[in-house]
Amino acid sequence: MKKFGKILSVAVAAAAVTAAAASLAACSGGAAADIENTYIVSVSGSNAYGGNDYTEYCLNIMSDGTYELVKTTFTEGYGMNLGNYSYQVFGTYTAGATADGYTAYTLNEADRVIVNAYSLAGGFDIHVDSATAEYPVELPAQTEGEKNMANSADDVIAAYGTEMTVYLAEDGNILSLTDPNA
Repeated sequence: MKKFGKILSVAVAAAAVTAAAASLAACSGGAAADIENTYIVSVSGSNAYGGNDYTEYCLNIMSDGTYELVKTTFTEGYGMNLGNYSYQVFGTYTAGATADGYTAYTLNEADRVIVNAYSLAGGFDIHVDSATAEYPVELPAQTEGEKNMANSADDVIAAYGTEMTVYLAEDGNILSLTDPNA
């Protein structure tokens, strides 16, 4: 039975990756701009559940002055997977000054955000596309037991698509969330 469970888990994971790839390919809604470069970073930290949050950021810089930022978080606590969260954020960017091999990029407030989150422990399965959702919609809770509602696309963007500055390596594909020269 354990072997069947592992096989089923692998099959479900493969299906999820295939669905995510298809979703990413369909997100642009029109002719896709070329990806100029992709940058990535992973971070982790302890959480209030006796475990850790593991987060990966993947940033695609497009040839037409737009970006796609995918933030994926796995929350572990109490010795189990408490939830998975994925946020796809789309918008425009402004390249800034370069210092010591890093260029500051301002990721302007998002035009669109897609939220996918589930938790077997928390009992939720959420999919929200700010461009197509019928509001109000539930968003992932920020604290245990909280009900987090969005009444408009602006609420979703305010929660996950606010302006931010990142630092991109001139040599390589390194994304830094803080100024490496500070």
